[in-house]
Amino acid sequence: MEILQKLKEIDLKECKIELIGSWIWISGNTYIIKEQLKELGFFFSGNKKAWFFNGQEHKGHRAFYKTLEELKLKWGVENVAI
Repeated sequence: MEILQKLKEIDLKECKIELIGSWIWISGNTYIIKEQLKELGFFFSGNKKAWFFNGQEHKGHRAFYKTLEELKLKWGVENVAI
């Protein structure tokens, strides 16, 4: 994915990157890179305390999953090393 290549340009040492279903989720200490994530098209989920990228210019529909753990159980998860 092109977005993963762009993420390599950001200092993500204190972050966890996960592919859950077809969405990319970034959690951890993201405060210092939040503007860079916004520029790449990521949105912040306050409930899940993580940034997500769904490949669209809008957030998408509201999910009924309250936690990232629920999403992981439903869609599976793959850790991404950048």
